[in-house]
Amino acid sequence: MDYPNDFNTPAFPAGPRIAISRFMAIASCVVFVVIIFVCILLLWAVRSQRVDPFIVSVNSFTGQWAVVGHSHGNGPMEYPAIQSIQQSVIAEFAENWFTISEQTDINEALWKTCNRTDDCGMNNDLAYDDPSCALFCKSGEELFSRFIYDVVPNYQERVAAGEYWFVDKTQFQIEPAGQISDNGGTWRILATVQSNISGNINIIAFAKVARNIEIYPQTLGYYVADFNAYKIN
Repeated sequence: MDYPNDFNTPAFPAGPRIAISRFMAIASCVVFVVIIFVCILLLWAVRSQRVDPFIVSVNSFTGQWAVVGHSHGNGPMEYPAIQSIQQSVIAEFAENWFTISEQTDINEALWKTCNRTDDCGMNNDLAYDDPSCALFCKSGEELFSRFIYDVVPNYQERVAAGEYWFVDKTQFQIEPAGQISDNGGTWRILATVQSNISGNINIIAFAKVARNIEIYPQTLGYYVADFNAYKIN
């Protein structure tokens, strides 16, 4: 006979209660074990999670989306904050430097000489995608002056000939060319500029980043103090 299940007799009146107690004890143990297993599984899942960021670039001329950086298969990418800010400044600067738009108003906005206090301060009301002063606000005074007098006349001739340029962001690389510090450093840029007349133009450039937090508050003080580019094909 199975005790206590089969002992529901006057001689053993506690048999049913003992059977129920045994069942509840076994069920409680099973539930407790399941809870422990689920907690271990959740802990493992949380510890095994890994942030895998990627950067998506949208070409402002063609509207094409492209992934320009990700960490799949190479472990998580590490970008020191100071270097990331400098790279961002250089990337926007180089893109604007090598841009010749089909639209005259965009060119005029990019090549515009602005007021550093009103147009480059933290309180300016320009829209995020407004190209006005984009190049001026990330350039040193001497560099922007050189751009206006040496580069813009050549660009204007190209505009008159119906030529336009834009940077191929899928072929855009920025890497340190020396010691990088909190006050800036020298960077190497490899880029491909696409022209509707000249085709692809491969370029190597060197940008010197400096810092002046009072004059360039939008970029935590970083700006491009010197920039030299060379055609390599």
